[in-house]
Amino acid sequence: MPRAPRRTPVASAPSGGRRTGGVGVAIGREAVGALVALALAVIALRHVVATERVALLWYDGDSVLLPLVRRSLDLGQPFEWAMSPALFFFPELPVYLLCSVVTATPQQALALNGVLVLLAVYALVRAAANELMPSAGRPARIAVSAGALAVVTLVVLTESSATATSLELGSLLLTTTYYYGALLAMLGTAVLVLRAVRTGRASVVVLVVLGLVAACTTASNPLYVPWSAAPVVVTLVLLAAVRRVPWRLALLVSAATTVGSVVGYLVRIPLRPFVSLDPATYVRPSRAGSTLQFFAALTDERAGTAAGDAGLLLLFLGVLVTVGGTVWAWRVRTARTVLVATVLPLVTVVAVSVGVVVAGSQTPRYLEPIVTAPLLALVAVAELARTAVRRTRVHRPFRGVRATVAIAGAAVLVTGVAVAPGTASAVATARYTPSSCLDRWADGRDVVGVGQFWTVRPLAAYASSNVQLLQVRDTFETYPWLVDLGAYRDADPTFVVVGSRDLWTTAVEDSLGAPATISHCTGFDVYDYAGTAGADRLRRDVVGSADVIRRERGF
Repeated sequence: MPRAPRRTPVASAPSGGRRTGGVGVAIGREAVGALVALALAVIALRHVVATERVALLWYDGDSVLLPLVRRSLDLGQPFEWAMSPALFFFPELPVYLLCSVVTATPQQALALNGVLVLLAVYALVRAAANELMPSAGRPARIAVSAGALAVVTLVVLTESSATATSLELGSLLLTTTYYYGALLAMLGTAVLVLRAVRTGRASVVVLVVLGLVAACTTASNPLYVPWSAAPVVVTLVLLAAVRRVPWRLALLVSAATTVGSVVGYLVRIPLRPFVSLDPATYVRPSRAGSTLQFFAALTDERAGTAAGDAGLLLLFLGVLVTVGGTVWAWRVRTARTVLVATVLPLVTVVAVSVGVVVAGSQTPRYLEPIVTAPLLALVAVAELARTAVRRTRVHRPFRGVRATVAIAGAAVLVTGVAVAPGTASAVATARYTPSSCLDRWADGRDVVGVGQFWTVRPLAAYASSNVQLLQVRDTFETYPWLVDLGAYRDADPTFVVVGSRDLWTTAVEDSLGAPATISHCTGFDVYDYAGTAGADRLRRDVVGSADVIRRERGF
């Protein structure tokens, strides 16, 4: 009997793709891809700026953290920050500081930062395409990478609310404090893993860089471990167990990732004074049932509009591509890189989804990897489709795909150019009106006041440098959450900002007495206690409690 034909592994070429032109042509094509990515980023930013979502980008209590850090540095205050378990030291703070150097306002810096993050997503997916599509032409790899970013942009275009507690996950990438650093590190780690798998060996350079990424990211944000490090180890061990990845390679890469993560945790020990809560406090398994109900309710709420339905559908399609790609890659005995690029996102999505529920965490932003992880599977499926079509020897009629991609790219560029002036104008002229009212009240005086988290933080970020605001609880004790405790040293608070949505257990006047004056602004009132007994209590309670907290933290 004749032998059955052997199946040839897909996409096993070791080189970086066919030569279709000189260096100039390659640079030109990469430039076009980068321009398309920039256009997509501008389109996404324009949508956020033009909708209520802009409040989350610029004026949310969490979003103004890095502008507050920059302001504190400019004022020369001691660096005694009380952060969350995420410290934002890498890469968020350095990137924002660079953005703030070349911009004039916090809004401009935050907008530029958001655009850079989306460009970084494109760059990392583009790097993954080099590993997953080595035998494809450069235009194909660029097109697939731009298509992946287009999916993210489409998700962003379906999101328009002002709250972070929703299933609107794509636009969180544009913010500076909703963990984009860990997400970029997740994609970067995947690229390094794919590099090692494609070459068949874990070079010293790859292992060192992988360990450094794991260490730096974990030290800044421990979410890197469940989002990236653990899925990488699980994926490689599983594939090694079924003999699809060499054990030596799997163990070396897993060891580098694990050691890097452990080093990151060790680095967090001397950084402990900056951490307000232990990450373990976020794990509450007893709330797993209520958490599942919580996310079911969020899904129903998201599905209440056409845009919400579209957003959920895009997220579902991302998961479907991941699952389908894994099955496809397994059945056709494809190249190891393609298989890893489908299994790793699947493991990540399952781990994150199940982990959030099991941990009892009713925080939607911890599900962000379900937006970005499937981008790797999207590139892998594109490579599976490309090689499957070529192997049928009827791929010539499909050259119309090139024209379709070219038209789509041109449409994106035209749209990006069309919305760019309006976006730039909106960003350049953006002002926080409530802070202007507070500035007029201060009238150039150097004043220090206090207020509650959600009201006082955007005011503190956007007010003039002569106006300082300290964050307090409703008992007038310092609230050590995302604030510089150094700003409380020898402070002399004399007024209280009372927001229309603040909750005070005891009325301010009952606690401090009658203010000298009350001034009204949109959304808040200013209770001026200068020269009254209330100012003495503010100094005693606010500054005194801050001194205690600083000593406890070891500052």
